[in-house]
Amino acid sequence: MNYLRKPFPLLPLFFGFLSLAFFIPGIAVMEKTRAWGPTMMITFPALLLGVMSVALGMLILTKKPQGSVYGQAMTGSITGAFSVLFWLVMVPMMMIFALPARDADTSEPMVEQSQEQMRVWVRHIKTFHRDQGRMPVKLEELVEKGYAPVYLLYDPRQLSKDAPSYRLMLREMPPESEWGTSPVLEGRIPNPKDGTRWVAYLDESFSTVGP
Repeated sequence: MNYLRKPFPLLPLFFGFLSLAFFIPGIAVMEKTRAWGPTMMITFPALLLGVMSVALGMLILTKKPQGSVYGQAMTGSITGAFSVLFWLVMVPMMMIFALPARDADTSEPMVEQSQEQMRVWVRHIKTFHRDQGRMPVKLEELVEKGYAPVYLLYDPRQLSKDAPSYRLMLREMPPESEWGTSPVLEGRIPNPKDGTRWVAYLDESFSTVGP
């Protein structure tokens, strides 16, 4: 019955909370690596601590303790069981579903916004050609002459504003019948999924070029 004396009854509770505490570095590792190997290096010790918490708590409870010893053992067992369940369920859910879904949510809207900016550029280029009778030398000329606001020069995914995100590809306006095959604008920021870049055509359609 020596293990009913302090501090032994506190060990299940200690191991249970320590197992839950591993979730803090676990989240950091999952966020940084997105890999199972490093994540498992955090998960396995946390699971072991949780199992130890449950086992020690049940060992004490089999002796039918009273008072604070019972409360400590029961609380430790519940905490350990919750931690084990948490690690077995939450980590796979985050790695398989939550983190990839969050990445998609944060990147796709910006990709769509970049496409919309390129579409607006195509319209400004055609308006400039109609007004000036020629193609602009570069996109900055459209900004200088008031056809486009300066923010359109930069892809929403571009962190530094040291150079325009888009490149003008045509020096002369082709016949309208060729607009669907005439790339006029090339994006310089790669797409997050495959590293390709967007190319916009005069008919406002798009294709991609390799990384």
